[in-house]
Amino acid sequence: MTVMSTSLYHQLLRVSVIGALLLGFCAPVLPASAEDPADEGRTDAIPEVNAPDVFISATRTPTSIGSVNQSVTIVTEEQIQQQIAVSPGRSLSQILPKLVPGMSQNDGSLDSGTSQQMRGRQIAVLIDGVPQLSSPASQLDLAHIDPSAIERIEIVRGATAIYGNGATGGLINIITKQAGDGKPSFYTEVQGSGSLTRVLRGLSGTVVQGFQGKKDWFDYNIVGTFNQQGGMFDSEGSRTMPGTNSIGGYADTRTYNILGKFGATFGEHRFQLTFNRKQTAQDTNYIVDPAIDGLPRTTARFVPGLALQDQPKLTNTQISADYTHPHLFLDSRVHIQGYYRTQKTTFPTFDVRPFGGTDVVQGLPQTDVLGTRVDITTPIPLYGKPQITWGMDFSSQHGIQNQNLYDPAVLDASGGRVFSKIGQSPLVGSRVFETAAAFAQGEWTPIPALVLRGGVRYERIGISTSNFTDSVGTFSPASNIRFDTTVFNGGFVYHITDPVDLFFNFSQGFNVPVGSIDSALAVTPGTTIALTNLQPQRVNNYEIGLRGNWSKVQGSVSGYISKSNLGLNFDQFTNSLQRAPQTIYGVEATLDVQPYEGWKVGGTYTFVEGDQTIGFNPDVRVPLNGFSIQPQKITAYLEHLTVPEWNWRNRLQVLYSGSRTRSLTAFNSGIDPTADPFSMTEYFLVDLISTVKAGPGTLRFGIENLLNQKYVAAFNQISFLNSFHYAARGATATIGYSMTY
Repeated sequence: MTVMSTSLYHQLLRVSVIGALLLGFCAPVLPASAEDPADEGRTDAIPEVNAPDVFISATRTPTSIGSVNQSVTIVTEEQIQQQIAVSPGRSLSQILPKLVPGMSQNDGSLDSGTSQQMRGRQIAVLIDGVPQLSSPASQLDLAHIDPSAIERIEIVRGATAIYGNGATGGLINIITKQAGDGKPSFYTEVQGSGSLTRVLRGLSGTVVQGFQGKKDWFDYNIVGTFNQQGGMFDSEGSRTMPGTNSIGGYADTRTYNILGKFGATFGEHRFQLTFNRKQTAQDTNYIVDPAIDGLPRTTARFVPGLALQDQPKLTNTQISADYTHPHLFLDSRVHIQGYYRTQKTTFPTFDVRPFGGTDVVQGLPQTDVLGTRVDITTPIPLYGKPQITWGMDFSSQHGIQNQNLYDPAVLDASGGRVFSKIGQSPLVGSRVFETAAAFAQGEWTPIPALVLRGGVRYERIGISTSNFTDSVGTFSPASNIRFDTTVFNGGFVYHITDPVDLFFNFSQGFNVPVGSIDSALAVTPGTTIALTNLQPQRVNNYEIGLRGNWSKVQGSVSGYISKSNLGLNFDQFTNSLQRAPQTIYGVEATLDVQPYEGWKVGGTYTFVEGDQTIGFNPDVRVPLNGFSIQPQKITAYLEHLTVPEWNWRNRLQVLYSGSRTRSLTAFNSGIDPTADPFSMTEYFLVDLISTVKAGPGTLRFGIENLLNQKYVAAFNQISFLNSFHYAARGATATIGYSMTY
């Protein structure tokens, strides 16, 4: 199939889009009464900013948004389903940046946390409160669950240690679908997508089937998903495969996800068992052209002929058991959770020879995690209704990391296409990562307009490794190290008026960079890095903001600064981690307006910048590179309820990614040779989403990159290798149908 001509593409685009635009946005606004059926099943209801009935479980206890002294975003199930229409890969790491300020854009790979940050720092991902960072070197946490299994996502922006290690930039708590209530019901969804620049190529499909119900004291919810993702094509119809080392992205993958949730309720005693398993495996014949790195600056191009038996694969299995009681002792709410997780990853292949190594390798990490959490919220019968949430956490992670070894001579002779496995060996010694923590979090309302919050967490972390001999015979003895960390948080919410809240927050977060050590060992086998040289990163985050909720306007604005005496910043030239004092600061804003019946408009704004010192000299400060800082981001949308009787909605949404040259200037001037060798250039993306009630269900249609812009995601623009400079997807159409019966 040849590439479509520009004129033919625009003709098809007109046929599929202009009708929706003319009928949708130009149609007269139809008033809707309170009983109007359009108000039923709204697919995009915006949670009220300070409504008392909206809760944030990511604070370890149900809490109304109005009393949370931190920036918070709630993404509902309806919003996720809406965004899937313009996210053919069903990628949370591509969906969330369109909705969440402060969250950087994904590089198009398999939800790799190495390219995605919040406020320039690391994100901790939880599923039903269970931490997903079981393999710190993998950082594929957002890829552990399919959107079909999610009820809502709660995002706390800014450093927090409420769940322990990892959330120096923010916390994402994914809440899975709850068990059913009532007689059995079924949910079916089918979806297909394909490129508009290479018609009938790269076709993809998804099938979702779920059922739920309740019988007396027993309830259940089971959801299964299968997705077949075909090839991906850029705006010119050329194949593109965003992903680490040119493979490992969403192109040519098969994915399945199964969620099972079973509950039993006896009076006020609630027991719940949750199982979730997701597996994504790639099977492709394409690889980046090895000759591309010898050319002047250009985008990566992909060629057929890949021969690799063990292609990238990610399997994550999680089982958790929960017990809750709202009034167990001293009128306390008690939640006890035990969990087990296992994660197996087959990484893309990696030629370490350009970085001083001698091998062509493929990492095969596996991690098993066993843990428990206890949360107890106890009211104190004093003035101002104070309450304290206290408890403990414990986890034990056991990790091993082997590697496949490939013949460099065969690879070179084949032009970088044929990987002939010559053996397997341990990459690093087995590791045990144990944490034990105790915490207390208090809340007090001395006057009706003021909520005070504060807390402390003490955590003890132990890391031990076994004796290890690498592939060249270098022996590393067993190591053992212990860290003690105490972190604090405090702040307030002041209700200035009924619609407006002022909040201030000081919070500390911390991160033990074990994954960075694993990555360094993977790149240069035989390197010995003493665990005693590891130092946790501690971040102090200060934030002040306003949020408001009027009848037709909801919004928020906040400013923050976060400091770390021993920051983390990646140096792509040496594939190592820089440890130096850092300061990151920024502004975030959200706005949603309903100016007339049936119309909605809004968006988000993100600005983040940061600097670090060189050689720990406070007089020499250089900008952080693009691995930590991305350009300013603006999102906006215009939505119209076109025909209320059909619940037909049309939505145009845009994402603007700005330019950034600060790091390039530092590189060109010689001030910082580890800075970005290229600038980040701006791009502007438009998506179209249309949903309409059709028969017993809902029909969804979307076009991602409606204007068919040619662009490279911000993160991929800064790599000095052309083989990592991937073009993003061109215009891609998705159509789907779902119904509950």
